[in-house]
Amino acid sequence: MEENSTNTPKFNIKNFKRSPQTNSNGWEAEIIEGTCPNNLSGYVFMIAPFHRLKDRHLFAGEGVIIKWDLKAQNDKIKIYANKLRTWDSFWNNKLPIYNLSKAFFPAVITPLGVSEIANTAVVNMDGRLLLTADAGRYWEVDPDTLETITPIGYFDEHIISVPLAFFPLVANTAHPLYDPNIKKLISCELKSELRPGNLFTDMVSAVYITYWDGKGELEHWKVKGTVLDGTPHTVIVTEECIMLPDMPFQMGVSMLLGLKIPPLKPYQKTQLYVVSREEIEKEHKGEEIEKEHKDSITSRLITFDGDSYHFLCNYYHIDDKIHCVAIQQATISLTDALEEEDVKHFSGEPYSKDWWGIPWMFAFDPGVLRKVVIKDAHCQSQEAFIHPGWFSTTLYTADPREFLTKEGYSAIYQVYTGYHRDFICRRQYLGFRDCQNRILKDEQLPQHDVPSVLAKVPLNRNWEELTKQIKEEQEQNPDTHISHLGKELLDFYVFPDGYVVNSIQFIPQEQGYIFTTILTPTDYLEAWLFAADYLSQGPIAKLRVPEGVHFGFSLHSEYFEKVIPAKHSYRRYRLLSALRSITKVPYEFFFDSLDNIRRRTSSN
Repeated sequence: MEENSTNTPKFNIKNFKRSPQTNSNGWEAEIIEGTCPNNLSGYVFMIAPFHRLKDRHLFAGEGVIIKWDLKAQNDKIKIYANKLRTWDSFWNNKLPIYNLSKAFFPAVITPLGVSEIANTAVVNMDGRLLLTADAGRYWEVDPDTLETITPIGYFDEHIISVPLAFFPLVANTAHPLYDPNIKKLISCELKSELRPGNLFTDMVSAVYITYWDGKGELEHWKVKGTVLDGTPHTVIVTEECIMLPDMPFQMGVSMLLGLKIPPLKPYQKTQLYVVSREEIEKEHKGEEIEKEHKDSITSRLITFDGDSYHFLCNYYHIDDKIHCVAIQQATISLTDALEEEDVKHFSGEPYSKDWWGIPWMFAFDPGVLRKVVIKDAHCQSQEAFIHPGWFSTTLYTADPREFLTKEGYSAIYQVYTGYHRDFICRRQYLGFRDCQNRILKDEQLPQHDVPSVLAKVPLNRNWEELTKQIKEEQEQNPDTHISHLGKELLDFYVFPDGYVVNSIQFIPQEQGYIFTTILTPTDYLEAWLFAADYLSQGPIAKLRVPEGVHFGFSLHSEYFEKVIPAKHSYRRYRLLSALRSITKVPYEFFFDSLDNIRRRTSSN
């Protein structure tokens, strides 16, 4: 496979790890190209990990919340940022031995327990702002001032994976869902267990569905006969069921604690455990439930092709069928990162210190979007969309106005961060060269870097036919740059060399806008605004972010139409949390945690 490009993109690698300075008055991002629509309003909240030189992984630091006020004034947009003040991070500069023992992604192990990071995703819970991650409790932040308010729940309200510390490990999902129809946050939590018959690989996890109404204690239901090798990372919720993925990347207890116990090789297909919401929500309606079913629920297992990391799913079923999109990518591992001993696979050159800690998130294979239809806990059909020049699926967005419509989502807006040879280390290549989900063989890989792409992929198209058409165009037009194939078929934008797309958010106003943050080859970060229906025309506005607010590599985001100061009516307290962690948590962990938690909840 040949590429037209002959110049290697020059990245400013230091941009990945920068973090904002403290400034309570905010900053102004100047519009350097184009114009923002006069009626554009609302707020975009983004999350980024706080970066420290000592961190072994780009995603190891506690969350930094960034607020963009979209109402432009004098060709400038106001930006605010603040670091999450978790209780374990308070001790970061207090105890000289605090950081002597460090783990890998996502946690840092200390004498006091496991760090709480809440650095991955943002949840709009009916105007309340929650920060989440795959490990640690969720945290509430004031959307007006960005001040940290409280963690969600005392530790003994949660299902604990590893006890015996002031900060025990809570393993959960970075993507819970707030269901406005029942006004509850739906999540899941994991409890570590030894792997049956094999004590020399990482542990497995029992799974619990978790509900929270925003004011009381958390409620849990154990999913019987269901154990995960990895992490769910997301909870997929429809009107009738909850689906729990077993993700292909491993993030068991051993990896969280930095122990050198090899993980079991993940299953090479997507696995979803499907749970009916009926049994859970009968309790909330006061209906009688058989005693043996009160504390646990059942699941059914669905399997389909590919390595899935994120999902876009319709809330309402269509003709009794679940329609969802799985965002898939082979040859990556978000739990692994570049280390001092690593070398660049294609050149054999070592990495400088600035590269250490960047995860294996750049693939050496095209990304896959897989449209899946499920009925009666069976995969009824699946269609894969594969563009031969679009590598490394990362974040996505969709029109939130379509979430609760009967027709469901009409399109997915997908970021492909590209194929960048210098980011692929020898360990990553050796780990995935024989991956059965690979599309390209070694001899088919591009000989030069392939840029980032932002694409709108309609869901009403036949994706198998779309893939076939682009493949035929490639064969008939060998001189066409591989990233630009399909211009007559799809709406997409190819970014300049050296530019990497970070966060992406749909702005639900008029025809819709797409707001993205960009790592540039310069010392400045930028934000680009696109018209959602005209991506190929390029950004309608570009903003340059002041150097002081440079927050490096950012992750998921959420749109708020308006911001109201938090009421601070829900609180959990630091000293009481510590006392309950060392007194109640160990007992509940070893002596039927679910029974004790539910008994206490029902008595309150």
